[in-house]
Amino acid sequence: MDFIETDLREWMDKLNQLKKEIISPAKVAVRESCVSLITKIHVDVFETSELFERTSGKAIFQESGKVVVVQDDPENYTEVRGKSEYTSGHRTLSFKIEKLNGWSLFGIISKSTPLQEHSYTSPSCYGWYNGDHFVYRNGENVGGQGHDAVENDTVNFMIDCDQRLIQLTNERTSRTLELLVDIDKCPFPWQLHLNLNLAPTRIRILS
Repeated sequence: MDFIETDLREWMDKLNQLKKEIISPAKVAVRESCVSLITKIHVDVFETSELFERTSGKAIFQESGKVVVVQDDPENYTEVRGKSEYTSGHRTLSFKIEKLNGWSLFGIISKSTPLQEHSYTSPSCYGWYNGDHFVYRNGENVGGQGHDAVENDTVNFMIDCDQRLIQLTNERTSRTLELLVDIDKCPFPWQLHLNLNLAPTRIRILS
C-alpha cells in the first residue's frame, strides 16, 4: 500500500492531537440548577362554619347544628357550646334571635371548663346577658351594660384571640360591647358559649 506525504502528515496531526487530549483531558464544569425538581404544594385551609354541638340541658339542635331551640326544662338555664375551637386570629359570627323568652348570654368559655346549668358562674366565662348590669367576667357579674338584643334581632359576635377580646354588636341599634379576656382565667382554646333561659327560645347561626 502506497501512502503519500499528505496522508502521513494528516495521521501525524491526529496522533499529536490525541496525545494532547490524553495528557490534558477536557475540563468538566458542574452547574447546580436553582430550579427544584419537586414542585411546592400550597394547601389553603379554610375555616369551617361554626355549629352548635353540646348542651347541659334540654336544648335541641336542628338543621345540622345551625339552630338551637330551648325546650321546657324545670332547671330554667341551659348552657350551649359551639363546635369550633379558637386559639389564634379573629372570627366574626352572626346570629339571628328567632325566638326569645327570658335571659340569653352570648360569650366565650374555655374548652376545658365542664358544662353546667349555671355556666355563667364558670371561672372562664366571659360574656353579656340581656338587660342592665349583666356583664360577666371570670364567671362574676361585674356590672355594666348587658346586650340589648330582642326577638328578631341579628347580632354579630367577634372573637379576637390575638388581641384577647370579644365584641358583640346589635345590627338594629349599632351598639357594640367589648370585653378584654384574661387568658390566665380563660385559657385557649376558647369556644362559643351561650346560656339560654326559657322555651321556646330559638337562635340561628347565620355565618
